[in-house]
Amino acid sequence: MKKSQITSKNNLLFCSLAFLFLEGCLLLLVTALENSITIFVAFLGAGWFMWTFVEYVVHRFLMHELIIPGQKDELFNHHEHHQHPGALVVGWKHRLLTGVLGILFLTLAISFQINPFTFFTGFFIGFMLYNLLHYLLHRPLGNIILPQVQRAHILHHTRYPHCGFSFSTIFWDWLFNTLPPREAEVTEQMKKNYFSTYTIVSKPGKIPAG
Repeated sequence: MKKSQITSKNNLLFCSLAFLFLEGCLLLLVTALENSITIFVAFLGAGWFMWTFVEYVVHRFLMHELIIPGQKDELFNHHEHHQHPGALVVGWKHRLLTGVLGILFLTLAISFQINPFTFFTGFFIGFMLYNLLHYLLHRPLGNIILPQVQRAHILHHTRYPHCGFSFSTIFWDWLFNTLPPREAEVTEQMKKNYFSTYTIVSKPGKIPAG
């Protein structure tokens, strides 16, 4: 096994333990709550929080550090995405389906308020939002909605491919020291290259990788 793979696996173990500690603390705090609405929101948030970690781990350790041997690029199409950041492969049926399912799950979660299902709903909503946020991060509008995340994502696509792995929040990049350098500048030329090739390619059933 390559030294880089060993290092990446050790980093993954550290990241996972840190997440389990934080998620455990969050769920422990939920048990102290008494108001049903607050409990519902807390479980929903805990599920979303878990998704943000999953998107970070998948992007960093499977798409970049490649801890599992094999041709994962065929699965994620990530090399192509870095070559042409604006040419997103978007399955509109996939986005529509996740949106409908997200609304359905949220409706059921509100109706029945079963804590494990509420947690799952929060996780799925995180996935649903990821599909929207990745689209927005490749549009100028993303600078208004998530300016720090978009800055990190632009730098990830240009000078710092081993930084800026999150799409929903910069928390995990901050915690695990994978944010681009604070002094790194996003130049107008970088923005021009990043946004100028924006296209949507509809391929139903194919999940875009970012």
